Amino acid sequence: MKQRKFGPYIAAGVTAFAVIAAAILMFFLIYHISAVKALLDTLGYILRPIFYGLVLAFLLLPIQRGIYEFLQEWLKGLWVNWPRKNGMLRFASILLSLAFAVLVVYILLAMVLPQLYSSIVGLVNACPGYIDSVQQWLTDFFRDNPDLQEAVLPYYNSASESLEKWFTENGLLSNFQSADATIGWIQEEVFPRLSGVFSGVYAGLWAMVMLLKDLLIALIVSVYVLVRKDKFAAQSKKITYSIFPTRIADFLVEETRSAYRILSGFINGKLLDSLIIGIIALVCCNLLKFPYPMLLAVIIGVTNVIPFFGPFIGAIPCALLILLVSPLQCLYFCIFILVLQQFDGNILGPKILGDSTGLDSFWVLFSILLFGGLFGFAGMVLGVPVFAMFYSVISRLVRYGLRKKSLPEDTAVYLGKTGPMAKKKE
Repeated sequence: MKQRKFGPYIAAGVTAFAVIAAAILMFFLIYHISAVKALLDTLGYILRPIFYGLVLAFLLLPIQRGIYEFLQEWLKGLWVNWPRKNGMLRFASILLSLAFAVLVVYILLAMVLPQLYSSIVGLVNACPGYIDSVQQWLTDFFRDNPDLQEAVLPYYNSASESLEKWFTENGLLSNFQSADATIGWIQEEVFPRLSGVFSGVYAGLWAMVMLLKDLLIALIVSVYVLVRKDKFAAQSKKITYSIFPTRIADFLVEETRSAYRILSGFINGKLLDSLIIGIIALVCCNLLKFPYPMLLAVIIGVTNVIPFFGPFIGAIPCALLILLVSPLQCLYFCIFILVLQQFDGNILGPKILGDSTGLDSFWVLFSILLFGGLFGFAGMVLGVPVFAMFYSVISRLVRYGLRKKSLPEDTAVYLGKTGPMAKKKE
């Protein structure tokens, strides 16, 4: 009797304590946001190989499943009574999927890197000529427009004076007056900067070594995840059903599966779409005799991964490169990009992606701007499928609430000034 009598008070006290503790914790997190951010950055750096491995396993999972099903069908009548047959086939499918991924990357690098290197070298060698051409064009332009020249000349003179003053204050002009001064300037100015250059090169090499180490660990993690994915999924479901009621747990499991379908369908489809667009761009750039065809195709293919804005982001630097060579070819290139974008957006993209996200054009634009502003390039790439997952959860909750109230789920019913119940009475 005493337990029943004091039970509500104990529950209220525990609830009040939990609320106060949560408020204090929230205040602490907000007040020390910089320290929390530093801690999260440190954890992200430490767990970076794990993230890479999860991403690699996520990309390889459809390939591994396809190879596993093929091997099962191919070896259907062999080793029927062997208890470890499925495990060996699964492990063999993982190794074959990794070999397939390595082979694809090797083929792409073998095709792209030599031509990309030659394009970049040709661009660097042609830069002095481009600078002379631009300088000659500016000279002719200002000569034909004296009024504009008079307006721009004061800013040019001011910039020149500021630059000369900076050189003078730093001793970069007066130090060349004698050989001794030149030697002193080299010892005082050049050597410290060379040490900075060497430090930068060492830091770059060390970062490359650490990246290779992370990729090696990520490869091991991806194999482990692919081997144990079924057990991990079962453990996650076990924890979910132990915490939440059965109805809510069913909802969470179904939404997780839906999120995986949306994310995997979008990412794999977008990668295939970008690869096809890059190949089409390479062929067309060679046929149309555009300069640096491989460099242009790589830029177009990589930026095409970004939905909506990708083709235009890649077209800007490519058009500027071609403009330095020929303004007429730049115009042709802009027309080609417009046609390619229409082909991708209206024919190729829908064929590959279908309606994998289920989002309207406005929400696609909204998700790209929001996640791109928060997380940069990765946010622009993953913003659409991530927002689609949230959109799917909210839509399902809205439909559940409407069904619970016996209200129609069709959006067209809610158009107009009156509500659905008023239209139903009419």
